[in-house]
Amino acid sequence: MPSLAVIGSQWGDEGKGKIIDYLDEGADLIVRFQGGNNAGHTIIVGDRVFKLHGLPSGVVRPGKLAVIGNGTVVNMEDLLGEIAHVEEAGGSVDGLRISDSAALIMDYHEKLDGAEEKYRGKKPVGTTKKGIGPTYQDKISRIGFRAGDLLEEDTLREKIAMVLPYKKDMLALMEAGECGYTAESLFEKMTSWGKKLGKYICDTSVLVNESLDAGKNVLFEGAQGAMLDIDHGTYPFVTSSATMAGGVCTGAGIAPNRLDGVMGVVKAYTTRVGEGPFVTELRGEEEKKLQIKGGEFGVTTGRGRRCGWLDLVVVNHANRLCGFSSIAVTKIDVLNDYEVLPVCTEYEIDGVRTKYFPGSVRKLERAKPIYTEMKGWKGWNDTEAVVKGGYDELPREMKDYIAFIEKELKTPVDIVSVGPDRDQTIDRRKNWWN
Repeated sequence: MPSLAVIGSQWGDEGKGKIIDYLDEGADLIVRFQGGNNAGHTIIVGDRVFKLHGLPSGVVRPGKLAVIGNGTVVNMEDLLGEIAHVEEAGGSVDGLRISDSAALIMDYHEKLDGAEEKYRGKKPVGTTKKGIGPTYQDKISRIGFRAGDLLEEDTLREKIAMVLPYKKDMLALMEAGECGYTAESLFEKMTSWGKKLGKYICDTSVLVNESLDAGKNVLFEGAQGAMLDIDHGTYPFVTSSATMAGGVCTGAGIAPNRLDGVMGVVKAYTTRVGEGPFVTELRGEEEKKLQIKGGEFGVTTGRGRRCGWLDLVVVNHANRLCGFSSIAVTKIDVLNDYEVLPVCTEYEIDGVRTKYFPGSVRKLERAKPIYTEMKGWKGWNDTEAVVKGGYDELPREMKDYIAFIEKELKTPVDIVSVGPDRDQTIDRRKNWWN
């Protein structure tokens, strides 16, 4: 399988970073195709912890190329800080490549992000205020900066002269603060980015396609999750990019027939950050218990994630749109020692049962979960022994839970994650790149 995409099947935070880190041992390139530093991946390698936002997860693997594709948005200032973090933790970013078409997040984008929330009344979107949405807006409006501009001084001066006055007026209109840059100081700042990061900037679409032509293994890394897709997620409570598997083609610059497989990452329960309807959401002490057991606090925001039972209506929606060929179930160990585990397989909306996720947020707000109750299982004291014993070593009730997921999704669960570390992974397939 020369190419494989790894996509979150829920609202992000499914544990994609760990799964990508596990799979990329056999990959030659790891390609991030959408999103920006509003995403967060935690990679644990021995006693080293890498908290990544803009960098692809594979950057911590020596000898790999880690590509930031054209469909992403990049905060160059934050990226420099993240590179320093990786290097201080004993890693290297020599394999980093940045698409010359990747859109740049500017200071004024961060200030504008969320400025419109005051007009939404009681329906805020819950943005991370990282400037992601305004950057994509400028991309669509054809007035945004791209990474390749950093290497062309004439282009840079021309764009700054056009865009900066407009953005200063917009900041004033939206009462979003002031832009402290002059045209000259912004030019100096951006050319400094080019000098520091220019060696990484190239046409990554050519790089990826030539690598596939040469028979190299390419892993495409999704950010956020399928349910935050700009078209197919819980709009307007979504991100600003295409998070489904189809986004790989436009965001990395490959043809659809170059993608050989899609792995859906399914957290064994459901979480969500920010606003928006959440049918299986728990409340009070029950939610707090799951939040603490799962360490459900955002890498990017630090805020607690909303928690609920596994919602297979959501995952089936993602499966239908992404075409999962394989499933990785993560954080199933968090569910150890529950006596009963409800799993949502249908919604009831206005007295009608459905297995399909509604496009209307209003309908979703009225949806009630219909649960199948699964028997829980006891935990274990020795994770190493469980991993060594493989799938057969898992508690019977846990295997029943996994089998139920396979049955409902009509897709095999090939990876089961039983802990946060790279080696706390049970791989039922093992040979991913042949």
